[in-house]
Amino acid sequence: MKKYLYILLIAATTIVSCSKMVEGINVDPNNPLDADPNSMLTSVMVGNMNIQEGDLARFAGMWSGYYRGYTQQYLSYHQYSVIARNFDDAWRRIYSGDYKNIQILKEKARAINNRRLLGVAQVIEANLMGTATALWGDIPYSQASNEKYTNPVFDAQATVYANLQTTLDSAIVNLNSSAFVNFSAQDIHFAGVMSKWIQTANTLKARYFLHTKDYAKALTFAQSGINTQANNFMAPHNATNRSVSNLYFQFLSLDRPNWIDATGMYGVSLINPTGTRYRGNSKTVERARWSFFYNSATNVNFTINDFFGQTTFFPMASYAENLLILAEADARINGVAAGLIRLNNYRAYMNTGAYINTTYLTAGNFRYDPYVATDFSAGGIENAGTPALAQDRALLREIMEERYITFIGQIEGFNDLRRTFKETDIRVPVTLNFGTQYPQRFIYPQVEIDVNSSIPNPLPTTFDPTPINR
Repeated sequence: MKKYLYILLIAATTIVSCSKMVEGINVDPNNPLDADPNSMLTSVMVGNMNIQEGDLARFAGMWSGYYRGYTQQYLSYHQYSVIARNFDDAWRRIYSGDYKNIQILKEKARAINNRRLLGVAQVIEANLMGTATALWGDIPYSQASNEKYTNPVFDAQATVYANLQTTLDSAIVNLNSSAFVNFSAQDIHFAGVMSKWIQTANTLKARYFLHTKDYAKALTFAQSGINTQANNFMAPHNATNRSVSNLYFQFLSLDRPNWIDATGMYGVSLINPTGTRYRGNSKTVERARWSFFYNSATNVNFTINDFFGQTTFFPMASYAENLLILAEADARINGVAAGLIRLNNYRAYMNTGAYINTTYLTAGNFRYDPYVATDFSAGGIENAGTPALAQDRALLREIMEERYITFIGQIEGFNDLRRTFKETDIRVPVTLNFGTQYPQRFIYPQVEIDVNSSIPNPLPTTFDPTPINR
């Protein structure tokens, strides 16, 4: 009996030892299945950066007259010829990637009562989904992250915007909370400085009220928005390796050289001092800004010191945008005197050099003197055409043109063109790339058409305005 017990003991010990030897053998350390909330934060930030700065920004830029696609499939994209498959990757990154992970991050933040981290996640969610609804219109939102809904409904665009406003209101409350676990090391935007996140939340609120044409509320929230260039909500980049370089630089220099240029584009002609549409006048010199965005009449500038350069931070919400929200909203709500003060505040900022790299800020290359009301009266330097516009409309036209130039390379330029499409007296008259219709939206991707029975029917086309722009 003792012999048998000894044999069983040896066998049991061997089994336990072998189990320990193979324990964890199927766990890939390079493919983690879970992470703590602080570690997740950086990944969802990078995911959002990819949406704001990547493929969608390039599509929007081609359709906004900032640059053209002229070879391979980009020639077709430039001519508004797209198919549903062209948007599959971006849609996956939004929903399967970033949005889903933001929901997990929010749950984890709530579980440890890290209210500030929750607030940051809510701001990122609002930025991500605000961009999605602006570009596609009705989108899955309320049911999108809940796996019990196999066919999540497409919420009305106006409803999505309203829900995003609620999300941002909640974010501001959470960002003001004293309950948090420090995550400054993982916060690649603001290193845990809550005042900057709160200002960003208010600028995003103002942006989305502008999208929905609620100009009074846009004015209100912009007054609490980003109040200095140092507080800009930026996508950071450096040259340590390819993956952290500016995404435009990666495309223009490394991935698809010569697929995009600026030949004949409306945006480049407005600030080219030798261009036929040059917007300069006795109070405005655009040579520095022209050099920052373009290095010739035919090419965007992606050298080291320019907007599309390898280490250039990309703006996702900025002091410049906030100043121009104030200018447009105040002009629409309170008239010429109020709007003019706001516009001149922006021009004073531009006179400091603003966001232009100092390489280009040599004497005589930039000038933004303040305007006076008579500049917008019939015959003034900003209302010299025939027939002349009413003074308030001439001022708004100048503000919209300034927004258009400021948003070169950004999605907001495309959003503005569609928002003001019916205001033919003040919208920027971008030349069509092809045909007789201007694109009004991105079309739904094939990956959603194939699996979600809730997809709108009939499917909208590229030229169907989104609901808020009808």
